[in-house]
Amino acid sequence: MMSLILSIIGGTFKDWVSSKSKAELLKAEAKIENSKNSLIGWSDEFLVLIWSYPFISLFIPPLRESTQAAFEQLGIFPDWYVGGFLSISFAVFGIDKLFRWKKNND
Repeated sequence: MMSLILSIIGGTFKDWVSSKSKAELLKAEAKIENSKNSLIGWSDEFLVLIWSYPFISLFIPPLRESTQAAFEQLGIFPDWYVGGFLSISFAVFGIDKLFRWKKNND
């Protein structure tokens, strides 16, 4: 009788420990996934700032002249460089959104 009670208590305790460790594992996996998503998110914010700065600076009088000079300097860049910059920017925006869309549809 005593061994039956101990086996029931032991089994219940063993199941509780097992479920507790599974919960901890799921929490750790969720933290890893969150950190991956936050790294991707920063590239979006950075590129939004880069692309928005010229537009915003044209409405700030002290920055207007330097922005205009910067755009004049962009004219001396070779086409391959400008194309590469645009491709990288669109790739970061597009691939990030594509991965999120694919993940939501799976």
